[in-house]
Amino acid sequence: MAERSINDQLDDAVTELIAQRDPDLANADPMVAMLAEVAQELCLLPSESFKAQLSEQLMRRNEMTSPVQKLENLNVKSVSIRMCFSDASAAIDFYREAFGAKELMRLVEPGGKIGHAEIQIGDAIISLSDEYPDYGSLSPQSIGGSPVKLHLDVEDVDAFAQRAVAAGATITRPIQDQFYGDRLGQLTDPFGYTWMVSTHIKDVPLDELQKGVDAFAEEEAKKAEQSKKKGRREGFHSVTPYLTVQKAAELVDFVKTAFDAVESFRTTGSAGGMHCEVKIGDSMVMIGGGTGIPEWPTAIHLYVPDVDATYARAVAAGATSLLEPSDQPYGERSAAVQDPTGNRWYIATTFVPLQQIAKDLHTVTVYFHPVGAAKMIEFLTNAFDAEELMRSDSDDGFIYHAKVRIGDSVIEMGEPHLDSKPMPTAIYLYVEDVDATYEQALRAGASSVVPPADQPYGDRNAWVKDPFDNIWYIAAAIEN
Repeated sequence: MAERSINDQLDDAVTELIAQRDPDLANADPMVAMLAEVAQELCLLPSESFKAQLSEQLMRRNEMTSPVQKLENLNVKSVSIRMCFSDASAAIDFYREAFGAKELMRLVEPGGKIGHAEIQIGDAIISLSDEYPDYGSLSPQSIGGSPVKLHLDVEDVDAFAQRAVAAGATITRPIQDQFYGDRLGQLTDPFGYTWMVSTHIKDVPLDELQKGVDAFAEEEAKKAEQSKKKGRREGFHSVTPYLTVQKAAELVDFVKTAFDAVESFRTTGSAGGMHCEVKIGDSMVMIGGGTGIPEWPTAIHLYVPDVDATYARAVAAGATSLLEPSDQPYGERSAAVQDPTGNRWYIATTFVPLQQIAKDLHTVTVYFHPVGAAKMIEFLTNAFDAEELMRSDSDDGFIYHAKVRIGDSVIEMGEPHLDSKPMPTAIYLYVEDVDATYEQALRAGASSVVPPADQPYGDRNAWVKDPFDNIWYIAAAIEN
């Protein structure tokens, strides 16, 4: 019988080794015997000592890599958060100060632009970058806000919110106990992102949760019905300032840059006049006008998270300083500027961070400077059923400061003194019944400018001028 080949002999030997049997190599070719010994050693790998040595080497290598390269820090998930900023470096500084974020890494272009960075807030890792318009990567400030809200669980939501506000965040929903067992509020950071921040305070059974949802829905329906009865468009308060200037587009750009205003509507009339609506904080502001249109500059009491930063931004945007930031004896830090189109902005924040806006006021509050403020209060009471909330005056009746409520809004006033002067302005006033309020205003001493009429944009309105030369656009939304 012919001698078997070396390949066949080696196959038989390896088969025996795999079966954990000793191969019969007595008559095998010497080369087969040598290769079988190598195969037998390989079958014994990896040994326990080898595995221990490999594990030690891998652990030592892992310690030498950057934190973001470690497996536990990569935190790779199916869905992760990526955020874009107009100034990513400033955003990292803000989140570090406001939220206690830890910076894990940043990759920076030669010009200083951040292409990719990672921060950790709690147990979540967030990726962020500067804007890259060519790749569709734009910040909320460039696109007019973000529809996405981020939810952040913290140990003490009140302390967390206070720290965030001190760093520049704005409370856009008060910190309150919620029916579902969380104490929760809403913050908006200086870069346009919204954060729901909460602390869990109790577990709520499922049946109780449903009762809470039903009660919430009922309450919201009541609010919607009340708003409909009051005849206001959604998002508007009773009193909305109408800043009327010839350079309306320039004013819109200014409030966006200086006060983080968000534009929601703009149109141009057949005569070239512009109408625009922007939101600052919780308040709508109307801006309009154009070449040849009479100007109605306004004085505004504006609440912001950081007076000094807002003041500096306004001046950099072209405003003229009227008062540098300083602490006031009535509990606010304030400053004043006049924008390039003539409106005055009294910029302020309270000394109590969680009470960022003074009681009864909104982010934007109209401030009148009438000569004879007592007479104006009397007119507002008779014309618009206004309620006087307070006044500070001298023995001879000179009013330094007063507050008057109209609907859900408060207006402020103080007679002109020192460098102030009367500033007749325009106000868009939402009421329940335009025709009745129009007639009531005329009886109180106003003069008619435009009688009540339905408008194509969905409001019924009328114009009157009060005895102090202010224009009031009396309006109510037309029911469909």
